[in-house]
Amino acid sequence: MVATATMLVAAIATVETTTAVVATAAPAKPTKLVLTVAKGESTKPVQRRASLTCRPAGGSHKMARDACSALAKVGGDFARLQQGAGVACTMQYDPVTVTAVGRWKGKRVDYKKTYGNACSLSTTTGPVFSL
Repeated sequence: MVATATMLVAAIATVETTTAVVATAAPAKPTKLVLTVAKGESTKPVQRRASLTCRPAGGSHKMARDACSALAKVGGDFARLQQGAGVACTMQYDPVTVTAVGRWKGKRVDYKKTYGNACSLSTTTGPVFSL
């Protein structure tokens, strides 16, 4: 009987400890970004703008789930986005400049890049800047 009582007390202590650990777990760090696309080598005037949140995917981005997935594959590092292997674009220079400002899993993001044309942007970034 003493052994049963000891086991019961140990089981309750384990449940209480587990509950305390779950209750004190750090909340998920937010992903909230504003993405823009502008024609030319400047960030203005903005032609398209969208908000993007992840976990859950949302915001005004029309392909939020796909954009979050693409960013998750590169750890939120926009410079590492590389889609469309084997896709060829024309060499026509018609620049497009994109920006991403906000937070990726709590980490500050301030990204800007000019692509040679819309095809180059699309094949490199996939759904991320498909606003």
